[in-house]
Amino acid sequence: MSKSPFLVYVLPIILSVGLGTLVMAEALNDSERELNMWQIGVANSISTQTIQLIGLETKYSASEPIEFQIRVMDSTFNCGDLYITVYKITNSTKQVVTQSGFLNQCYITENSNLPMDNNYSEILGETGEYEILIELYDKTYKQTYSHSENLRVN
Repeated sequence: MSKSPFLVYVLPIILSVGLGTLVMAEALNDSERELNMWQIGVANSISTQTIQLIGLETKYSASEPIEFQIRVMDSTFNCGDLYITVYKITNSTKQVVTQSGFLNQCYITENSNLPMDNNYSEILGETGEYEILIELYDKTYKQTYSHSENLRVN
């Protein structure tokens, strides 16, 4: 039996797997790593006073609906998709309670608040601390505005 098929086919596979394992182990041991495997594109995330929540209170009762509107202060950012996610905060962990999506929101041209042609209303039946995260993406998903607020349900 000749050693050349082993050297040509099997040895490169063994060396590739071994080297790949070492590189992956080194990357996972790096404490400053950031793994973002669901990246659609490079997004510029801006979290400023560009988004204003209108009508959101800091305290609600368990049977009271949470209703608010969103005003965008940037006139160059006129159309996009709006996502509202509500997290329940327990012991410094966050668990998603609900997420709403409002697609194709063109608001600056109509000079209106978001969500357009809809009212955001949610009843959180359990008492506790909650965080509301507002994310607004432009049509190309390259620019993002986000804003979060905490509230308490008694």
